[in-house]
This record gives sequence, C-alpha cells and structure tokens, in this order.
Amino acid sequence: MKPARDTLFIIAAPFEDAALDGTWFCTSCATMEGALLANPDWANRIEVKRSAHPRPRQEIINLIGEENQSMPVLVLADGATPPADAKEFEGCYFIDEPKPITRYLAAAYGAVRFLNAKTDEE
Repeated sequence: MKPARDTLFIIAAPFEDAALDGTWFCTSCATMEGALLANPDWANRIEVKRSAHPRPRQEIINLIGEENQSMPVLVLADGATPPADAKEFEGCYFIDEPKPITRYLAAAYGAVRFLNAKTDEE
C-alpha cells in the first residue's frame, strides 16, 4: 500500500520512555520540525504525522516494513519519482535521513534556501 500524498513521519516531542530516564526529543525529528517551520507550505502539500516514540509503529510498518520503522521517514506518494538515494520496500519508496528528506521536499515543493552554518555551504 502506498500513500496518496508524500507522508512524513516524525516523533512527537517531548516523549518519555520507560527504558530511558527523563524526557527526550529526537534530534533528527527536531531538524525536520525546523524545516517545516521554515517552509510552512510543505505542511499543506504533504501529510505530516507526529507519532509516539514506542515501537512497534504499525502505520509505518504497514507501508515500509518492520525493519524501516525509524523516524524521521518520508514515504513517497504513489506515482512520485524517487530520488536516487531513496530506499524501497515492496514497491514503496522512502527516505530516512533529514538532509535527503529536505532536499527531496525542496525539489518537489520549493523551499527557502538552507545553509550549513558550520561550512557556509548549501
């Protein structure tokens, strides 16, 4: 099953985990939240799903398999042209790293330009 729209899954912050002491957030998901804030149009063009931290994450598993349930992950819409670095599970393409996700979203939907503050490069 493939989604009708590109779908970004990120961990809802903050979260607590019985196996961990304290309150946490996912740094990669926080990066995606920042990209969404800088590009508010993306949230109108894609599906954004903020999910709980504990596994199993059944909605993601149903799309791209149990071994691919880490977040953030962008599951590409049915009919989308996947970039060269996209991964595939049973015909469903996905991207599971923040930089490639933002590059794809910028190419597909437009974006403010982003800068690596450490190197002053795009």
